[in-house]
Amino acid sequence: MSYFTEILADSGDGFRALDVDVRDASDLDDLVDTMRSAAGEDGEAIAVIEHEDEWFGLVRLCENNEVKVFLSDLAAVEASPFAEIFADFLDARPDAYEAEPEEDFGAEEVEADDTDDEDGDEVEMLEFDPDAEWGGDADIYADRGVPAATLIEQVEAHRSDPARVVAHIGETVGFADQLEAAR
Repeated sequence: MSYFTEILADSGDGFRALDVDVRDASDLDDLVDTMRSAAGEDGEAIAVIEHEDEWFGLVRLCENNEVKVFLSDLAAVEASPFAEIFADFLDARPDAYEAEPEEDFGAEEVEADDTDDEDGDEVEMLEFDPDAEWGGDADIYADRGVPAATLIEQVEAHRSDPARVVAHIGETVGFADQLEAAR
């Protein structure tokens, strides 16, 4: 599986792809500095990182120099070559002993009935982790038409297709064509 990375700058009349490589950044500050110098002082920029069929990350440098980051799957990012860039977000997850216990909504555990499985050779289907934890700023593009709830809904509905979620965001915000051309 391969990675796709791109930095796009909003020049006021649309986004344009920048000739810089996300992989050259050693940490988030380095990436943001690269984005800032390529986009100009007053410009807005976005870095897109996708790992085919697994996760995506967005880093948005806003016009007011605010930086917002969204990661679709923290565990997958942690195992990637980009973990160092997002170290602050990976370290921010609560440890197991800090996490609040899940509420029991009255569902009682039902013991498995072995009589239904006559042969005992039923194949278990592999699934993407439905409990994958996203991290960062889900409201990364709330001001441009992608509310946090919509982004999270898209991530949960399309876990196995991160490019689809990024394309949805790009269509709403206005960088989909430039991102597709860069692919």
